[in-house]
Amino acid sequence: MQSDLLFEVIDETGHTVYLHIEMQGRSSHQPMDYRELGCMSQATIREIPLLLGPGSPHLHSVVIYVGEGAGRNDTGQYTVYGPDDRVKLYWEYEVIRLWEMPAEALFDLDNPAFLALLGQTRLENAMAVLPQALSAIRAIGEEESKNRLLAAFVSLLPTMEVIEMVDKLLESSETLLLDTPYLRRMRESGRQDGREEGRKEAIREAILKGILRKFQPSTAELQQLEQQLEQIHNLDALQQILLTLFDATILEAITNRVAQTADSP
Repeated sequence: MQSDLLFEVIDETGHTVYLHIEMQGRSSHQPMDYRELGCMSQATIREIPLLLGPGSPHLHSVVIYVGEGAGRNDTGQYTVYGPDDRVKLYWEYEVIRLWEMPAEALFDLDNPAFLALLGQTRLENAMAVLPQALSAIRAIGEEESKNRLLAAFVSLLPTMEVIEMVDKLLESSETLLLDTPYLRRMRESGRQDGREEGRKEAIREAILKGILRKFQPSTAELQQLEQQLEQIHNLDALQQILLTLFDATILEAITNRVAQTADSP
């Protein structure tokens, strides 16, 4: 079993923490509690040596739910008891439901990269939040990172109404940057009775373009990914893959995610 994203982090005390992050939509092929148990166990086996003690690396697992209602009943705390009713197995992970989170909370994280997720949060004051988000993205110094974040930000906006609000806020150079076939199709699909197929194709193309630009895969690898993406028809699942791509540091993290999703019924 392959974790979606696993980072080695040094906390403020100098201690090593392995941070495991999982993106999930409204449904999961395997129940999330057992899926997390497997991911956390494998991460521990691979990364944390035996003779566990106070000086051993720590493990922190986070499940980020995307899409209205996703993860509603997930407590993140699970226990298996033995015949004597004593605890035999216990595991826990942090649960973050983006759809419950106020959009303003992303600014408190003090990292503009998180603003790509803004469209998946509770966007109650769009007139104030959207200009603030664009201002933070524009402040990024490195041009390629700024453009990639802007494209991800627009791609994950939830409705045609919000997309049109952002269109009015964009500068001419940004409009030109985002005037690509996949974003045009996304806008057009919103105008055609709310059909999702244009958005799905848009996100598939965004994923492929992002992979090509970020990891420079071989032609064979890119063709395989394209074929697997065509098998994925769930909009939430495609959005999750795009979010995974945004944070992925190696090509394997995104290819495993695509393969796993394509193989799910």
